[in-house]
Amino acid sequence: MPSSNTPLWMCLYFNKLPLEVFIRKWNQETTPDDQAVVITEKQRVFRLNQAAQDLGIKPGNSMDTAYTLSDKVVGIERNEDKEISTLSHLAQWAYQFTPNVSIRAPDCLLLDITGCTNLFKGLDALVDKVNQSIQQLGYQPIIATNVTPLSAMLTAQALRKGRTIHEMNSNDVMITEAFVRKTISHIPVRYLHTDEKIINSLHQMGVHSVNYLLTLPTSGLLRRFGIYFVDYLERLLGVKSDPQKLISPTAKFHHDITFLSDVSNLESLTFPINRLLGELSNFLFARQLHINHFTWHLSHRNHGKKSFSIYLANLENNVRIFLTLTRLKLDQIDDVKEIDNIALSVNRFFPARATPGDLFQSIAHQGGYVRPADKGIQLLNMFRVRLGPDRCFGLSEANDHRPEKAWKLEPSAGLSKEPSALTPTTTPSTILVDGQDNQPRPAFLLATPKALNETDGEPCLSGKLTILKGPERIDYGWWDQALDKPLTRDYYIARQEDGCLYWVFKYVATGRWFLHGIFS
Repeated sequence: MPSSNTPLWMCLYFNKLPLEVFIRKWNQETTPDDQAVVITEKQRVFRLNQAAQDLGIKPGNSMDTAYTLSDKVVGIERNEDKEISTLSHLAQWAYQFTPNVSIRAPDCLLLDITGCTNLFKGLDALVDKVNQSIQQLGYQPIIATNVTPLSAMLTAQALRKGRTIHEMNSNDVMITEAFVRKTISHIPVRYLHTDEKIINSLHQMGVHSVNYLLTLPTSGLLRRFGIYFVDYLERLLGVKSDPQKLISPTAKFHHDITFLSDVSNLESLTFPINRLLGELSNFLFARQLHINHFTWHLSHRNHGKKSFSIYLANLENNVRIFLTLTRLKLDQIDDVKEIDNIALSVNRFFPARATPGDLFQSIAHQGGYVRPADKGIQLLNMFRVRLGPDRCFGLSEANDHRPEKAWKLEPSAGLSKEPSALTPTTTPSTILVDGQDNQPRPAFLLATPKALNETDGEPCLSGKLTILKGPERIDYGWWDQALDKPLTRDYYIARQEDGCLYWVFKYVATGRWFLHGIFS
């Protein structure tokens, strides 16, 4: 195994990417592996799956030839934009293994795994982890490692049969150039990333392997093929540095699944939906992010796109919740006849909140347990899905000291403050709101203050009220043109004979008493 200081690069070569962007395996049981599929470019076969190969179809065949061999062949026009988009998403996925990821279009990712092997307990374990994770996404790249970016890519593209090369030891990699020469010597020169004219010239010279090429003098190669080819060889061998353009971790998620046959029953989308939600959850977990809404896109080649969003009452990364709400929304859709593609996208993310819990993961934090506060959040989520986000509102504080104007409606599309979990000794009816100078105020206010009877200048409500605390003077309206004249109120906390607490006030100008709020 190489030491932690040894330069080490991993290449993921997606040689089936033009095919996999359309038919990647989203469910092992339902993927039609026996369905012959070809990707076409200019009416000729560009890529094909194993079922099509078994029929005798070959790359370069015309579609007429393919249909002659089988009338059940599915032909799909190549979509290079979709390939580049998918490669970019896979680069973001690879960010969980190393922060240094480079895209080499049209079909390669380069990962700088220098120093990462110890974290994953060895190079073999790291390669296995990457391979397992990428196959769970439905892709089957060829993986190879080497000590320079170009040598890793050359090794992967020359393999082509799904094997991985990652056997190294620290003695070999002490001298980068010698190790690269050793690992790529057997590779045919046709795999070199250079001009086709140079490859043809090498073949005419009788140079067919990299090993033979590297025995030729540099001066002769420079004179015959120019500085760019020699520069490429020096970067390939590690003689010259080869800095890569690395991606930045962008918080954007968009994954999709294409179906070979049209789907007319939305209930059959459960498996692909669950697959996409799992990919989203892994994306969020790797970046320690949560979301408060996500959007689904249902489309068909012959129809318009149908999109709908799921708005959450809280920041979440929970596949079970996402799936439940999505299925509720699908039950309301009756204007989609058929689809051939489903996509999931998220554009807004938030740092994951720390979840307080039992250090030893007691039963209270196992799968079947739901805290009371979580049940309330789930209920609100369902209301939003069934009624629509515009029908649900929350309350938040407003920057105004007047009780009637100290709160405001918060639309559901905006993220309100995260609700606190209720403790066993706290219920909604006992919450006190701090007012000016930490004066306690009731959470429940009357829509319109109610005039109180008076006895000897003291307020009465089914009996005499006992003043416990006050006054708290609040000035009203001298800056507010909507009010006819300035008003000043003195607020008090008063207790009824049966023990109930009320929030009452007296107009300073008139001395009239009014009931404004009720404590528990």
